[in-house]
Amino acid sequence: MPFKLTELKEDAEFEELVKVEWASYEDPFCHLIRLFFPIYGQGSEVRAAALKESTERQIMWHRGDPSSRWIKVIDIETGRLAGAACWHLYKSNPYAEPSEDECTWFPPGPDREMANDLMEQFMTPRMTYMGKPHMFLEICFVHPDFRRRGAGRLLMDWGIAKVDEMGVESYIDATAEGKPLYEAYGFVAANELHFHLNKHEASPKRKELEQQLLPFSFWPMWRAVGGQSKNGDSKKPWE
Repeated sequence: MPFKLTELKEDAEFEELVKVEWASYEDPFCHLIRLFFPIYGQGSEVRAAALKESTERQIMWHRGDPSSRWIKVIDIETGRLAGAACWHLYKSNPYAEPSEDECTWFPPGPDREMANDLMEQFMTPRMTYMGKPHMFLEICFVHPDFRRRGAGRLLMDWGIAKVDEMGVESYIDATAEGKPLYEAYGFVAANELHFHLNKHEASPKRKELEQQLLPFSFWPMWRAVGGQSKNGDSKKPWE
């Protein structure tokens, strides 16, 4: 199946992209999507409103970040969007200044406090390991209808070409589904990490959030300059 890779240029392109993003993270279901894009309530109208808010927020994030490079893969035969990825090229330490960002898409109170806790667990490894110039693969996904047909490799090929051209290290927080693909490109994994809400007192609200957002586990993954880590001859940032 022939694919075409292009870079996103217009805000209108995000509507289809976010629909494919949700479909990808919901098959198989990955709880991480609900940390970033929660749905409050039931029914098609509620879901449509959450999808719209998700789209608007991702446009805002992209337009507000000069390092953000969204690319997408189109199936030439059908014109459908098969997958997409967002790469960031950091020419200096992106974590030099402390961040006060909160999960403002959760309501104030226990919901936001617990979401902030999980987001901190997600962000801490990259902030700890990658305080340097590097390229970061924020997200990479392929619609279930197009998996194992080469779309994911096209998205990776684009980024790795940029990485090797710049001569920098690269990083991603990988799920179990994506980990084998990244390993094929020379990424090596640290220990598996698991989201938890252990520091919060047991309560109906904590149980509710655990049902919405857990379980989720991920692997911090790093690639040496030129992918040399494949041969085990580069010191990993967590060593």
